[in-house]
Amino acid sequence: MSNRIALLFPAVAFAVVTPAFCQNTDPKASDLNGNGPPAFVMSKGENDGVPSKQDQKKAAVERPLKGVVTDADGKPVAGAVVQLKNTRTLQVRSFITKDKGEYFFAGLSKDVDYEVRAQFSGKASTPHRLSSFDTKPEPVINLEVK
Repeated sequence: MSNRIALLFPAVAFAVVTPAFCQNTDPKASDLNGNGPPAFVMSKGENDGVPSKQDQKKAAVERPLKGVVTDADGKPVAGAVVQLKNTRTLQVRSFITKDKGEYFFAGLSKDVDYEVRAQFSGKASTPHRLSSFDTKPEPVINLEVK
């Protein structure tokens, strides 16, 4: 008999505890289709969308860079090669632009200068510098190939 209780206890505890963590208590809440309050709503995770301390530390020392590559007429250039050079280590990273000429580099150190340029069909853009003194959290550098 005690073996049955021991086997059932984890299942009962899970069934009793889980809805308390997942249930939405907002009476005006609705499901994805707008059909009244749902029975329960699963939360996003253990932090409920709040950045972890590790994410906050990472954001304090890293930033992204994004932009659009255009031609001389201002049209987006798909398939252009965007090169990002770390001026301290001389390491070069590359990105091939998407349909709308967009590029994106993540995890750039805030205390390093970078040089970015684009190339397409034998044409190149003027090199641009992302300075460590630039305080924008998400800098944008658009490039024009001529």
